[in-house]
Amino acid sequence: MKLKSSIARSAAAAALACALLAGCGGQPVSPSAPEGQTPSSAASSQPAEATPEPTAAPAAEGSLQLTERQTALGDYELFTMFSNGYAWVWANGEAGYLSEDGKYTPLYSISREDIFNIDVEQMTTDGFTLQDNVEKLSDFYSYPESGIVPFYKDGLWGYGDLSGNVLVQPAYIHLSPMGQLGWGAREGDAGSEYIYYYDVMKPDGSVIVSSKTCWCDPLNGYYFVGDSFNGDANAVLYNADGSVVLEDAPYGFGNCPMPDFTTWEEGVVVDGVPYDRTGAKLGTDGRKIVGITTGSRPVFLDKGGFGILNTNGSVAVADSLRYISDVMEDGSIYVEENGTRALHHYDSEMNVLTDIGLASVKANERYVDEERLVSITPVLVFDQNSRQIAKFESEIEMGEAYSLVDGVLKAGDWFYFYPSDTAVQTYQFTPAE
Repeated sequence: MKLKSSIARSAAAAALACALLAGCGGQPVSPSAPEGQTPSSAASSQPAEATPEPTAAPAAEGSLQLTERQTALGDYELFTMFSNGYAWVWANGEAGYLSEDGKYTPLYSISREDIFNIDVEQMTTDGFTLQDNVEKLSDFYSYPESGIVPFYKDGLWGYGDLSGNVLVQPAYIHLSPMGQLGWGAREGDAGSEYIYYYDVMKPDGSVIVSSKTCWCDPLNGYYFVGDSFNGDANAVLYNADGSVVLEDAPYGFGNCPMPDFTTWEEGVVVDGVPYDRTGAKLGTDGRKIVGITTGSRPVFLDKGGFGILNTNGSVAVADSLRYISDVMEDGSIYVEENGTRALHHYDSEMNVLTDIGLASVKANERYVDEERLVSITPVLVFDQNSRQIAKFESEIEMGEAYSLVDGVLKAGDWFYFYPSDTAVQTYQFTPAE
């Protein structure tokens, strides 16, 4: 399963989050859902001795259950979430990938400082908690479906695979993950006013464009090239195949998209107006759009939650959702109802599919454990019919008590529970017996 962003997360920033692009790093930031209803994302180890053991209710019939995974992640100083069967790990100056069955593949030697310097726009910094580090590292080092991962040598970055093949020779000071595209920053020419020049490249390493003023969204496969570094001119936005999406894509200082411009797998949103990947404007029926989902359908946010429009502006799903997944490879999406927590699966034509074995997670309000005088965050796991599967208790803040690869869980997906800010327990969802 690939690591996905999704339409939903924490509340007050709903409108802002859908407008902002974690842009300079090339990853879209999803709009968020009503407050207190939050999925998230991250990794593993053992609980601190003083932390109470989590309790788990019996699995509901026909649902998923959580199975604790005793992985070797705790043997490493830094690690990511498991993605597509592997977790990136680092210890004693050596980095590599650990498979779900415990096989370790070393790839390169690297200092801790250089691990956190990989970001093209230097936005990543060393975190203060285990979860901070896991989530940041997962953004860059998670194992992708393509099998192409960052490769490091002598202070520079390129790309390689787990067989030890170097696919792009290390030539970059900073590097993006490789998705539909990759993006590398190299030093500017001597005496140049530009610190970096950027190469946008395909997975085979061939460079599409080299420029002082370009930007790339590796995951969704977009790039743009502009005329000015200072944000006083617009740029042309391209698909990964070189076809034009928009002739005038707004960007600003720092060689990044403007906050009113966001990219999605099936299109882009500029100042609340959606376009598909051909640049065709989509129907909105006057609503301000916060995202685009399957079949280039615009997503809006209203009082009842998120809703989905058809391309002509008619309503496909009313504003009743708190979560919408990214588009799956088959064009389908998963959604979660606002309030009821019921889960549904829609195909690419917005027909409801009948799935069994889905789950979601919710953090309840914190309370004080009077006996130990510590604040506790309850974390509840539900099946698709809102029946409780499991309950956990964490001593850290609500937003940091757990993290997920995606907001709707299926068999094989991972769940990471943090009983404290220095420990993590790792679980996988399996069919209930």
